[in-house]
This record gives sequence, structure tokens and C-alpha cells, in this order.
Amino acid sequence: MTKSITDPVPSVSVKYAANGSSTRANELGMRAMQERAYAKRQSGVMGQKVNIR
Repeated sequence: MTKSITDPVPSVSVKYAANGSSTRANELGMRAMQERAYAKRQSGVMGQKVNIR
């Protein structure tokens, strides 16, 4: 089955807390999500092959 340009596009609605925490930066200028990703990268967790048994 092929999709047509007129087919509806699914959408997602997201609500965030209105406390400004997602826009606050730390002393390095990183937001919370960036800080967590940086910490994982520094710990060597990212990029490792994981064996699931």
C-alpha cells in the first residue's frame, strides 16, 4: 500500500512543566538533557556493544 500526499499525518502532543527547568543551563552552558548525555559519554557507556541474552 502506498501513501498519498493527502493522507493524514499522525501528530503528538506534549506538555512540559512550566517551571523553566528545561531551559536552565549549568555552569558549562548545558541544559539538563545535554548534561546527562555528556555524563554518559564520559563514563564510556555510550557506544558499547551490549549482549542481550
